[in-house]
Amino acid sequence: MNRESHLRHTLPAWLKLPDISEFVLVDWSTREPFDDLLALDPRIRIIRAVDEPKWVLAYAYNLGVSEAKGDVILKCDADCLPDAAIVSLQPAPGRFYAGNWRAGNAVGKTCANGQCVFTRAQWEEVNGYSEVIRRYGFDDEDFYERLKQAGHSRTDIDHRQLEFLRHSDEERVVNSTPPAPSASVDEFLNRQLHFQEAINRMVAGMMPWGRWFTRAAYSVQSSSERLTIVRRDVTREIPISPPLQQLARSQAIRLMTSLLCKIPTPVLAKMDEAACLAHLSRLAKSSAVQAA
Repeated sequence: MNRESHLRHTLPAWLKLPDISEFVLVDWSTREPFDDLLALDPRIRIIRAVDEPKWVLAYAYNLGVSEAKGDVILKCDADCLPDAAIVSLQPAPGRFYAGNWRAGNAVGKTCANGQCVFTRAQWEEVNGYSEVIRRYGFDDEDFYERLKQAGHSRTDIDHRQLEFLRHSDEERVVNSTPPAPSASVDEFLNRQLHFQEAINRMVAGMMPWGRWFTRAAYSVQSSSERLTIVRRDVTREIPISPPLQQLARSQAIRLMTSLLCKIPTPVLAKMDEAACLAHLSRLAKSSAVQAA
């Protein structure tokens, strides 16, 4: 979503790789459609979801995988530049491949975690990505953990096989966060990756994903051989109860107070949410002043 500039930079490198039968590009309501990329290679297909207000990785990647024709899926983000050796990774029953932020972190590749290779059967077995995870972060780890629980071992993708375009953390979350008043504590928190991830972890823990959930449904608005336009049926979206959302936010606020304000654990245990927000609000105002 709105990362077509990255895609235009990385896609030519992907097109040079042998043995890839198709490239499924998911356009999640990008402001500037990239239909012109279809002219680069007959293997390119575009699936466009219209009228989406924000980026939700699980929706977008489940849609892309569901539209892919092959049995082996190599899932990469728009900012990823591949090494030719990556096409040699072949998953099989009992094994899948994934980037590991722990291994990549030493060379500045924390974004390696989102890249993975798996089979369609493995994806179907765990019902794909968790569609109750709707903010930035933890969506990939949740998917990998459920694959492992289903009996498939994780093999790290060598971080030397992946390069990435450099961009800020704010670019990572700008399309996936709800709007908030500028310079407010909510706007400040929404820019924090750990805040986003903490909320996702809580929701995923309380609503574990599996085949008992029905993935998002789409209606086809138009379709040609290589361009399909769909609209998600929002009336069938799985609800996340307001109490759970509030609990997840409260836990995330306490975590960020500990991480950013360096409040000792005994002191933090006696603080209510209002006190935590007061500390974070002062930090947000200080951050806004420094940025100005």
